[in-house]
Amino acid sequence: MGYERFQRLTAEDFDTHIFDNGTPSLVFFAAKRCEICKELLPIMEELVDDYSDKLHVYFVDVDEYVELHKRFRLRGIPQLLIFNHGELKNRVGGLHEKEEIIEVIDSSLYEE
Repeated sequence: MGYERFQRLTAEDFDTHIFDNGTPSLVFFAAKRCEICKELLPIMEELVDDYSDKLHVYFVDVDEYVELHKRFRLRGIPQLLIFNHGELKNRVGGLHEKEEIIEVIDSSLYEE
């Protein structure tokens, strides 16, 4: 189990994947050294499967791409940022139950 299941984003390709294509996206900001991030991994892997036809799920390693960490003013990791139509709709920080994350994702995707 690891971060291999997620498409990795770099600082160079972030805008192209998130803002330019308009496809709903969930960006998982984490670090391989982070124990809480590792605890969230099984839930994130389930979300990749559950939402495969609704949104793209990406991984950003904040140790490699500090500029993205700063750009989105992350106050810690893990952080989940949900984008829809190129706009940041919501964020979830820390360790949460799957149902709580689903609620935030769904409200971000299907808001009026």
